[in-house]
Amino acid sequence: MTRYNTKAGTARWGFWMTCVWFLVYLLITQALLSAVVLLGFAWQADLPLSIATVRHLADDTQLLIQISLVVNLLSLPLIALMVFSKKGSSWRDYMAWRRVSIWRVIGWCMLCLFTVYLTGVVHQLLGWPESDFMAKMALVGSPVVLILTVAVAAPIFEELVFRGFMYSGFERSLGAIPAVLLTSAIFAMMHFQYNHYELLHIFVLGLVLAWARMRTQSLWTPIAMHAVNNGLAIAAVLATS
Repeated sequence: MTRYNTKAGTARWGFWMTCVWFLVYLLITQALLSAVVLLGFAWQADLPLSIATVRHLADDTQLLIQISLVVNLLSLPLIALMVFSKKGSSWRDYMAWRRVSIWRVIGWCMLCLFTVYLTGVVHQLLGWPESDFMAKMALVGSPVVLILTVAVAAPIFEELVFRGFMYSGFERSLGAIPAVLLTSAIFAMMHFQYNHYELLHIFVLGLVLAWARMRTQSLWTPIAMHAVNNGLAIAAVLATS
């Protein structure tokens, strides 16, 4: 089986420990940190700290966008711990933190956009319904916060976790192609705010991002691709709002 990341001496977690760390990441970021930040907003707004208040705030799209930005930033030490807790690891090798030609990045970005366009055409031809998640994005009051969260923070931190930490661990145990497929599937499932038709789009997007990570051996490539894709999506939302 083809293995693209074969640098001798690169210490990485295997399949099961990668899964364990990912579950820890989800528990801390999605449950603990999100709850703490949400309650912090409730306290700042002088609202009663109750389950009813949390449920009310959880329906506020603008607030959820702000919470997502804060949680992403707070998760960076945890991601670093996930990497450096493996004895002998290095950030550069584990996370493929390497420079790559700007022309290669541009080429991969063009391929990404072409793939997204094709999946959109298929979606329209088959008459699949669309969720209202992107429409809710238009209701966010601050375009700056929306752009920072969706087009900057989300691409960086999602790529650190999926095509960085997770891909590296899966590739070590399973090989490159299974790592591409598995990380793309998990990446899609984590976007549960979309309907199951749109999850197919996200799975395909994940495949292209992971393929770029595999071929260029640099995480900067999928980060750029992800940022361009999300940035154009947000631009479309703001233009029609």
